Amino acid sequence: MDLRNMLGAGVVLHSWPALIDDPTKLDSAMTDDALRIPLLAGIGLAAFANAFILMRLSPRTLMVAWTLALFFVPIWAGAQIGIYFSVITVVTILAISTSSLHFFKFSSVDALMGSFVLLLLVGWMLGLVQWGHLVLVLTGWMIPYLGGRFIASRVELKWIYGCLAAGAVAAACLAIAEFVTGTNFFVRLKMSNSLYATWHTLQFRGGLLRVEGAFGHSIALGASLAMCSVFILVVAWPQWLRIASLLVVAIATGLTFSRIGLIALALTLVVGLVALRHDIVASLRWKIFALVGLAAAVGLPLLLSVFTSAGNEASGSAEYRTDLLPLLGTASLVGIAKSREVTAAGTTYYGTFQSIDSEVVLTALRFGLLPLLILLAALAICCIAVLRGRATPASVAIVGMIPAFATVALITQYTTLVWFLAGLAVACHHQRLHGASPIKTVVAFQPTQTKNQREVSKWL
Repeated sequence: MDLRNMLGAGVVLHSWPALIDDPTKLDSAMTDDALRIPLLAGIGLAAFANAFILMRLSPRTLMVAWTLALFFVPIWAGAQIGIYFSVITVVTILAISTSSLHFFKFSSVDALMGSFVLLLLVGWMLGLVQWGHLVLVLTGWMIPYLGGRFIASRVELKWIYGCLAAGAVAAACLAIAEFVTGTNFFVRLKMSNSLYATWHTLQFRGGLLRVEGAFGHSIALGASLAMCSVFILVVAWPQWLRIASLLVVAIATGLTFSRIGLIALALTLVVGLVALRHDIVASLRWKIFALVGLAAAVGLPLLLSVFTSAGNEASGSAEYRTDLLPLLGTASLVGIAKSREVTAAGTTYYGTFQSIDSEVVLTALRFGLLPLLILLAALAICCIAVLRGRATPASVAIVGMIPAFATVALITQYTTLVWFLAGLAVACHHQRLHGASPIKTVVAFQPTQTKNQREVSKWL
């Protein structure tokens, strides 16, 4: 095999002069890669096959694995196979592949999401949508959406809620430990990729560390904890444990020093306590309302002092988001915005902005106004369902994020959680309307359960 064929096979040459000058080294590099790539591919396929069998036999294990990957595996832990696959993406693909379509019912939100993807595909074929942006939607948005849409076909909702609640509390405890010790253990998991270079740097505000856990950014952690707080409200734990868990999550969210995280937490809890009032006993509702009031009275003065000491950094962050709104005027109907420019160094700008910290604005600039309207229509359907008394914990979590969608971009595992819960909200709504229940998997060596022993989710 000559050098040209070697490059065509995808072999990466790290030292051109040495390999070209010494044919022995060239042959050695070719042999090493020819052996290593099939070997790694075989190991990966074998691991996926074994995981598939395990998750198929034990759907609850699948949800536990998904929760662990979400809260405790950084986004930079993954593999580049043509396109990048993070650990959470791989586990979500497992969730989809082991799911059942037996109870699947096509919904209006599914139709909107399908129209959104189809529009982007047409835009890409016409040269209006960038390939990288399309890949982001397909792998970072649609895979989690389908994962949330299908996982309830195999796993009871009570178990899903319990996993998300427990994961959030554990992540919050680690975040508090991170603030106390000043050490983030996840950034020590070093990877030679651009994601690690982008997200491993710790942030400070007013001289204090902004905790971020495995999420790579304090805003991503704060928003994710806020979304999962609603599951603590409804999980079948003792009242004292739920109150203590909410307190831990609130403290961790405060230690992110993220205003949008705190706003989303308060909004999610208030909407959850009102919209899910039939599923939460009155005594617990009033205790949590009192907890929210006490936390606000004690925590807000402390947080305001941090924001004040941060000075221009905090105020400039808020003003910057307001300055992004005029960019909507440069958005196309479908496709990339007219204001997009790429410098000779490869840096992308929209107008004078390199970073767009608003998912609403960024979606319009990348994909166009029509795709944005489709997504807003899906969000409106979720809001209407909550207002009409058909709220589920997942739909409440999405509604609580509305301020964040306007002021924060979807980043790291926060992206995965948002789209997973969007799909789960659709699935939960269907189960409540039609009474569909997950398929029970009975392993051969386990005794068959009697009808009275089967768990029935209180959400059905």
